[in-house]
Amino acid sequence: MNTTTEIHHHPKLRQIAIVWIILVHFFGVLGIWLGYKQIIPEWFLPLTPWVLVSNSVLILMRFERFRLSRILVFLLIAVVSFGIEVFGVQTGSLFGTYTYGANLGWKLWGVPVVIGLNWASLLIVMQQVTTYYLKVHNRIFSALCVAALMTIFDLLLEILAPMLDFWTFTHKTYAPTQNFTAWFSISFVFGLLSYSHFRNHNKTALFYGLAQLIFFTILGLLLV
Repeated sequence: MNTTTEIHHHPKLRQIAIVWIILVHFFGVLGIWLGYKQIIPEWFLPLTPWVLVSNSVLILMRFERFRLSRILVFLLIAVVSFGIEVFGVQTGSLFGTYTYGANLGWKLWGVPVVIGLNWASLLIVMQQVTTYYLKVHNRIFSALCVAALMTIFDLLLEILAPMLDFWTFTHKTYAPTQNFTAWFSISFVFGLLSYSHFRNHNKTALFYGLAQLIFFTILGLLLV
């Protein structure tokens, strides 16, 4: 067993990943809510880029089988989705006219550099839900389910994004229809691409997806 595999299967890694995800989301809700109420200074949201990076690394390391090709596909999706976001921000012709705020970190060409990692990590989560909960084992049907789940998640996220200073749509309080059409179409293509690489069982990714859903649902109930 090589060193990478040993780290990959180390029992403490799973414990660290689970504890980290719980703590990040618990203190995230607490910190954002207290900051929103101006009870304490806002401290969690500026840390969002580092949280996204750490979560992406943990999810990648927790697949049951290590594959170099999976990492390459993950990076490919991250880079391509970043490029798509740059095109979207610069032209306004893909998702609608929108700008990114300060809380997703350092930006290049108007787009946070971590946004591609978020796309790739969410695709892993949705591929896991599709494969292990919905029991879909056909590439096309799986990609359709992944695209639908990604779009449903975005429906929730768009409510909170302006309040969290993640992004805002110009002259709109909510995302336009074309945003969700683009999300579905792009996610479908990525779902086709990632089907063979993101389907190995990853309980940490499933747990992360559940934590994200609870996190944004609670925030929605507290802030909206």
